[in-house]
Amino acid sequence: MKFITTKLPGYTLAVTVVLLSLHVVVQARKPDTAESGEKICRVTSFSMNKICKEWDGQWQGITVASDGNCYFGTSTHSSGHGAGFHMYNPGTREHKVLAENMTLVCGEEFNGSQQGKIHSPIVELDGWLYFATHLSNYWPEGIDIYPGAHVLGYEMATGKFRDFGIVKPRYSIYSAINVDPERKVLYAMVCPFQPDLIRNDGIHLYSVDLTSGQKKDLGQLTFGETGGTPWFYLDNHGRVWFTLWKREWRYPYDKGNLYCYDPDAGKIITYEDALPKERELIDGTPVTDQYGYETRCWNYTEALPGRKKCLVAFGAWGGGDERLWIFDPSKDIISGAAFEPIAYIGSTFHETAMGGDRLYFVQYADLEVQRTTSPELARDEDPDIVGYNSDLHLRSISIKDGADRTIKDHGKIVDQDGRAARMINSLAADDKGRVYMTGDWYVNSDLEATLQVLLFDYPGKGIYRLMKRGMFFAVAETAGD
Repeated sequence: MKFITTKLPGYTLAVTVVLLSLHVVVQARKPDTAESGEKICRVTSFSMNKICKEWDGQWQGITVASDGNCYFGTSTHSSGHGAGFHMYNPGTREHKVLAENMTLVCGEEFNGSQQGKIHSPIVELDGWLYFATHLSNYWPEGIDIYPGAHVLGYEMATGKFRDFGIVKPRYSIYSAINVDPERKVLYAMVCPFQPDLIRNDGIHLYSVDLTSGQKKDLGQLTFGETGGTPWFYLDNHGRVWFTLWKREWRYPYDKGNLYCYDPDAGKIITYEDALPKERELIDGTPVTDQYGYETRCWNYTEALPGRKKCLVAFGAWGGGDERLWIFDPSKDIISGAAFEPIAYIGSTFHETAMGGDRLYFVQYADLEVQRTTSPELARDEDPDIVGYNSDLHLRSISIKDGADRTIKDHGKIVDQDGRAARMINSLAADDKGRVYMTGDWYVNSDLEATLQVLLFDYPGKGIYRLMKRGMFFAVAETAGD
């Protein structure tokens, strides 16, 4: 054991680092080189770990706002540091930290827990950006003292934050939020992580009045189980549509349900077994396994202009279907007419975003690898053992009516210094062909490496190690492709 002190801006954090054969300090690596003739998507990246060593990934929490800037979060699994909130100006190509620690913004500096993630969409209304926090340290001691997730607003013109407070005490937000522009209401999915709350309750849909701050429980979705949903589709009537994510949890009463909160009716409506049953891979091969059938859910959805319809994707973590769909709630849901497949795109997850008339997504070059490998788990494989061969590509497809649906491969994601991407779980795009992403890259020195708590190796010990990866924000300019 070696005891070291790591200085971070604003305070000093004492951590214990295990210097074992698998927990070694990162050495400088040669820049990633492409295979001969391999197409490269060259991105401009910014190291986040040169700012805070404990930022170690990002899930959702990114958007292109009406001012043209990209806003994004940086997340931790730390007991000592919370999430960051950032802005990137594409005109000046400058990155700015707007808040280094959301725990401090939430006024919880001394409670022993952290608001460690912005693990929700970032949504905009009337000059404000809204997002939610999520718990940081997942070991039992961290979960037990977590006070609950906050909803926050950020006013772009003034740089001021507004804290709406904890939505439901001791519950996190995992992870969907959205706003109703007519009713000035924000919707959030709250869920328990503490065993007693999971055992005796479940996840709830909440509303937050953006004028008064009043919070309202709109209904319970699971019973004796936790859960969550990553995205809400809010249609032009103010109805909130969603499915429950089943990769981590299974529900005997939900084998493919679609849910709708109707504010006029004041209740959640359940359409049982309403998601498409016929599922296909990108080559048209039917998906017939029982696991895929029981885990049907959409893992990406985004409203089309006017909010009358939305795009939907399922993917390997949503039942196995590899098509891009349009969901039109004005059509019959029970018969399946409301779901129309419009293209084959392969398996996708959080790393999917609409920009102008194109849909962008990140995938492994080999779509069979994409179906079976989680980049989030693969990022922690020791590259000195498995090799420096992560092969994540940026791809896109036109979503214009009547357009050619041929997938465009922009190439393997490699930055200006030769680092290749290892995980992208946060993506946004604008109508000028700029694609923004946060995730993990190979590193060229330990200065760029993440200092991550050993969540599963040493639960409850607060032991950290320097990883052989680092967190970066990056932007790709695809207009010239």
